[in-house]
Amino acid sequence: MTVTRNQQEIDKLLDQMIQTAEKDIDKAFAKRLKDILAQIAEMYRKYSEGGELTITALNKFNRYQKEMALISEQMTEHYKYLLQSMQELMEKTYLENYLRSAFLYEFESQQLMNYSIPSAQLLKTAIRNPIPKLTLPKLMETHRNEIVRRIGIEITQGLLAGEDYSRMARRIENTVNFSRNKARNVAVTEGGRVQTVSRLDSADQASKYADLEKAWNSTLDSHTRSSHRSLDGQKADDEGYFHIRGLKTKGPHLFGVASEDINCRCAVIFLVNGKFPEVRRARNYEDPKYQQKIADRMDRLLADGFTEKQAEKLATKEISPPSMKVPWMSYEAWLDNRFLL
Repeated sequence: MTVTRNQQEIDKLLDQMIQTAEKDIDKAFAKRLKDILAQIAEMYRKYSEGGELTITALNKFNRYQKEMALISEQMTEHYKYLLQSMQELMEKTYLENYLRSAFLYEFESQQLMNYSIPSAQLLKTAIRNPIPKLTLPKLMETHRNEIVRRIGIEITQGLLAGEDYSRMARRIENTVNFSRNKARNVAVTEGGRVQTVSRLDSADQASKYADLEKAWNSTLDSHTRSSHRSLDGQKADDEGYFHIRGLKTKGPHLFGVASEDINCRCAVIFLVNGKFPEVRRARNYEDPKYQQKIADRMDRLLADGFTEKQAEKLATKEISPPSMKVPWMSYEAWLDNRFLL
């Protein structure tokens, strides 16, 4: 069971999901690198002449084209896997954040907010990047074509320079690692974008039942952009925008500007009825009517000569807070109860 008591804990869970995805990306690229190096080692073994592999020898009988065709085919399958994995990450990120945020909003406001689980079509639309060239399929296609092109260039340049297998292997390893890092950046950036979108969507539903106020929450460390550091704690304007350096955005990862969006680790958080939502086991001590009854009783006790401490103790003993309209339960129990999973 995953405990969810506030928005920061949700963000930690989502960050862990992205970190797991990054590790999977590393494993996938490590396997692909191993396969490519094995292929190149076999090229050196089969086509070397006089102990040296030349571009002329490799070009005989369309050998180079055949080897590159195999690399291209393998990279196509590799990026299909990455695309599927990242789409699954986006979908899971959206659902986890949307529903866990709903869980918090209902508890804090003590109102049922008529949430429903997003349909498959709605989910697909919600996670799709609105910028056509930045959609996951387009990004993966571009990255796949780039790494194939770069590998071809490295093989050609290495052979023209008369390099042996070990130097060629270093060239290929650097190229694959460069592409691996780009794939990791995509996972972090797109994961963060969907994290923001899902929380905005969840808050949009909650705002029909409670007063919500949006704030920017930065990850404050040495890697934080100075612009985002200054945004920390900033409240959104009346139209829901944050402002910095002449730019405006509905939340982190939504500037539409690479220098502000890529690898951003900030999050958007919401106040519900003036407070950051948190799940509590206790009775509803925050209920306004209960607070007023306590205040009135304390006034009478103070008038009778009791000290403030004595009056508070007696008043809280005499007057019980109301039960919460949404009784305490774990997120998993709430999910089962609300949606009969």
